[in-house]
Amino acid sequence: MSTPSRASALTRRSLLAGACTLPAASLVLPAASLVLPAASLVLAGLTERSLAAEGVWGRTLRVGLIGCGGRGTGAAMQAAIADPAVRVVALADLFEDQVASSAGLLAHALGDRFEASSKQRYIGPEAALDLISAGVDVVILAGPPSTRPAHLEAAVAAGLHVWCETPAAIDPAGLSRFAAGLDRAEANGLVVASGLCSRFSFPTVSTMERVLDGAVGTIRSISLHYDGGLPWWKPLPATTSAAEQLERNWISYASRSGGFFLEHHVHALDRALWLLGNDEPVAVEPVGRSEAPAAGHGGDVPEAVRVRYRFASGVVLDASCRRSATPGSGTAETVIGSRGRADLLGGTVEEAGKTPWQADRCSLGNAGTMYQASIDAFLRTIRSGLADRDDTGTGTTLSGRRLLRATGLAVMGRMAAEGRSIAWNGLVSPSARA
Repeated sequence: MSTPSRASALTRRSLLAGACTLPAASLVLPAASLVLPAASLVLAGLTERSLAAEGVWGRTLRVGLIGCGGRGTGAAMQAAIADPAVRVVALADLFEDQVASSAGLLAHALGDRFEASSKQRYIGPEAALDLISAGVDVVILAGPPSTRPAHLEAAVAAGLHVWCETPAAIDPAGLSRFAAGLDRAEANGLVVASGLCSRFSFPTVSTMERVLDGAVGTIRSISLHYDGGLPWWKPLPATTSAAEQLERNWISYASRSGGFFLEHHVHALDRALWLLGNDEPVAVEPVGRSEAPAAGHGGDVPEAVRVRYRFASGVVLDASCRRSATPGSGTAETVIGSRGRADLLGGTVEEAGKTPWQADRCSLGNAGTMYQASIDAFLRTIRSGLADRDDTGTGTTLSGRRLLRATGLAVMGRMAAEGRSIAWNGLVSPSARA
């Protein structure tokens, strides 16, 4: 197995030193609470005075939000918390009520740091492109996964920095388009970061580092299994058109979300790739049959997908994702090595002949810190002009390339479950190693 990636001093150890001591950012914050950039500073091990002296904070960063649901609105708030010079200046969504709801929440939370006037609130099929050309510096991509490759392409062409929610795409064509966008962004010095938030979770990072340091020996197999409840579903009037139903409940339609295995399990698959470094999957096969669309609400996404990946090193990765009205108790992420095992969700490592190790846990209410930390790191990279880095590479799009790889692995699995296959080579660009 090739040498796996390690945490960098810039974005991992110093960032996470205080990650469990801070409260998670609330979705709705009183305007007065936006003296919270101190939270970002503690996470980074920096002070406001030192950042000002180094010129990290300077001109206003004008942020535009594409996709005005809960996650997008939350990310826009977190951007304001991360950097006092951020202004949220534009919103875009297919639906007027989504934009109005997001605007109300942001105005209440951000006060005069929310500057999206009625003329800068874009609605309809062309809303995203209108926002990208509206004079913003940074764009948050939080629309349905099917839209993200085109939105990244347009944003990079306009010279914008991008923070992209997961996953990056839903099919091979989208992955290719996303990879091209990353290559162009890198060439132009633009930052593209992702919502792979477990990269900023203190317990997860601590556990990963212990495994990467050899605590379980050579990794033999990894199992990633999720068995949880159904995602959100918005009840709509019977008169609602099929097209609107699909767009408003996109998470349950394969043509928009790529399915639960892709949309939800991409984080778990990223954790596997984190441990495996540049090891590459050489085969993937279905395990059993994919189940029928989930009962309990509409949509066309299979209730469960189960696949097995085989990597060039010989590592076997079993992955399954089930979302149901009757969730089970099979959620687990386990690493088996030549002399021990690790529980990635429980944060424990059992090494032969030694007392089991347990990661420090975030206290109740602090687990959401990782979402804030991912935005902090993104904006700090923009401000500092320093490329993100680890032992396998460096660049302004390193976080985006991790998302590309994890999404590619998820797409391979979903296609295998559907009886289709695709080779890893060509699925993501060679430079997507991270």
